[in-house]
Amino acid sequence: MDITHLIEEIEDLVEDSNSVPFSKKVMVDPDELYDILHEIRSNLPEEIKQAQWVTDEKDRILSEAQREADAMITEAHKEADKIIEEARIKFDNSVNEHDVVVEAKSRAEQLQAKAEQSARAMKMQSITYVDDLLSQTQERLKSVVNMLEDNREELRKN
Repeated sequence: MDITHLIEEIEDLVEDSNSVPFSKKVMVDPDELYDILHEIRSNLPEEIKQAQWVTDEKDRILSEAQREADAMITEAHKEADKIIEEARIKFDNSVNEHDVVVEAKSRAEQLQAKAEQSARAMKMQSITYVDDLLSQTQERLKSVVNMLEDNREELRKN
């Protein structure tokens, strides 16, 4: 059963219901109304169901991207600490340690900068992907809403 038909059933239910004396209010059988609403809910277009999935997927992707970025930064820090420690050992064992420490710090800074840049790029790619999904879903939902508005308008004309 399509949603338009179910909406017509609600309208018929309201029209056929007894009115409350001295008011515009009507008495509607709640069981009938709940049955129709349940039918509408079970027949919602797939785009509306997909919207929730897209939102959940966006959250999952952003969370995963953040975890990966954090892991890359942590790994870069560990690598930098390792390089610095190796440089300290070489310092103790070498007369020419100054050059080793400078090079180790430079390598550590380069690794850390590269890891942070990779993490930012991955996060931006994830955000762009999720934004595209949300945009597509939004357009689909607009189409469904427009169709529903057209159907309601057509019903009102009849």
